[in-house]
Amino acid sequence: MTKTERLTAVAERLTDEQIDALLYFAQSMAGEAFYDKAPPEARASLERGLEQIARGETVSLDELAERLEAAAKPRKG
Repeated sequence: MTKTERLTAVAERLTDEQIDALLYFAQSMAGEAFYDKAPPEARASLERGLEQIARGETVSLDELAERLEAAAKPRKG
């Protein structure tokens, strides 16, 4: 069985919503990578983020959720 046949066999068992997600994923893989066409500012931002991760400058998901919740609250005054 070829890989295409295996993929088709699996896809036949999916819901319409799952098929849509699979198609979107496959199309995004077949297209040009965002990084390759991203503006220089976006690439620089990604590089800064990767450097921060490499230095261990990260926060937990819980802390991130708390920060986002606090930022979303209306400010008094």
